[in-house]
Amino acid sequence: MAPIGVKVLEVCGVAPSPNSPESPTQLSLPLTFFDALWLKFPPSQRLFFYEASLPAPAMSSIVVPKLKHSLSLTLPHFLPLAGNLIWPPKSDHPIIHYSEGDSLSFTVAESEADFYRLSGDDFREAEELRPFLPNLPSSDEQVPAMSLQITLFPNKGFSIGYAAHHAVVDGKTTAMFFRSWVSICAGGSLELDPVMDRTLISDPFDLRRIFLNCWLDKNGANNKSLVLWDLKTPPDTVLGTFRLTPANIEIIKNSIQAQWKDKNPDKEAIRPSTFTATIAYIWVCLVKARTAKTERVKLVVAVDCRARLDPHLPPSYFGNCVAGHFVNAKSKELAGEDGVAMAAMGITEALARLSDGVLEGAEDWAANLLTVQADIKFYSIAGSPRFELYRTDFGWGRPRKVEMVSNDKSGAIYLSDSRDGPGAIEVGVVLKKHEIDTFNLVFTSGLEA
Repeated sequence: MAPIGVKVLEVCGVAPSPNSPESPTQLSLPLTFFDALWLKFPPSQRLFFYEASLPAPAMSSIVVPKLKHSLSLTLPHFLPLAGNLIWPPKSDHPIIHYSEGDSLSFTVAESEADFYRLSGDDFREAEELRPFLPNLPSSDEQVPAMSLQITLFPNKGFSIGYAAHHAVVDGKTTAMFFRSWVSICAGGSLELDPVMDRTLISDPFDLRRIFLNCWLDKNGANNKSLVLWDLKTPPDTVLGTFRLTPANIEIIKNSIQAQWKDKNPDKEAIRPSTFTATIAYIWVCLVKARTAKTERVKLVVAVDCRARLDPHLPPSYFGNCVAGHFVNAKSKELAGEDGVAMAAMGITEALARLSDGVLEGAEDWAANLLTVQADIKFYSIAGSPRFELYRTDFGWGRPRKVEMVSNDKSGAIYLSDSRDGPGAIEVGVVLKKHEIDTFNLVFTSGLEA
């Protein structure tokens, strides 16, 4: 049943439009170990909100057909997104499979909900946003790679929501797909042709088998079911967005340098990057806002490996190619006067260890992902300002808001570029309702020059 306030107008499948008689009618891609790590992880879900003062008939006759048609022209370049993840009975690994006749699920809905509240920065429960996202139905045998939902808000605007299987695409691949869709919608061509050659990634230590075994042993021996992990959103969880201007980021960098110099006058000065300064600051704000503190905390820093593997992968490689590296700290240290500097140094050291090899310790990645340690609070990072999602203009202007909704389950810190212009960063955080005031206070006070 459709949620209250949302009326489903159409559910259809958009198939790739054959761009030549030689267009492939079938495609199978094996999972790499980068993909297998996320085999049953909940889907990534994001919403793009666009302002458009168009009445319902115009939206239905102009916006929806244009999005559908351009999507059908984009999918031949991204055939796996119209397919499914399957695990053939006689295969020792799953594959992403597309056959002629497959299509990407495309839902069109209409809503009278408050468009401007939904696309604002104020804290909201994730459940308020979920009616505008599509499902990604999973079964033991298969899971779609992606699904889309367009929701029309007559005379206000529309939203585009997607759910994507985490074992099929990472954030960079998803951003590449949307940029391609936008370009084709505007009558242009692809910026980059997706590269899907799986032989580019070597796996001499059979990491794929190690990761798949971790999933196979979860919930029963040799469990080949592809049903996605049903992570629940913790009660009283809310999503909020904060913006950092270039001036704010400079204040944070200067503060980190001053804190480090005061505490370590005999040591070399640190010069944090924008990424390091932003993550260190938000991590400390979150630790200070938490009412239920653990003695130890751990931050998972995700890095794109395309340019770090030997040999390098092309920037347009399609699939997952992300590694996570850990920063360990004590809550008491991060909550101290020089906490942001301590966090920044930890992140800097973790990134420096990449020179030892981006896959150092990779055999433990899946076990770490699936193991819950009650005495350690985990923090992670999703998204990147480099994805430039606010450039996703289908012809009705840049998005009013881009919202990562699936981090309500993971609790990840979400980073994005900003509508406010170059150099600004949007940060999405997940909090308990009673932590909002403390976070606001800590976040604001730390930006005072």
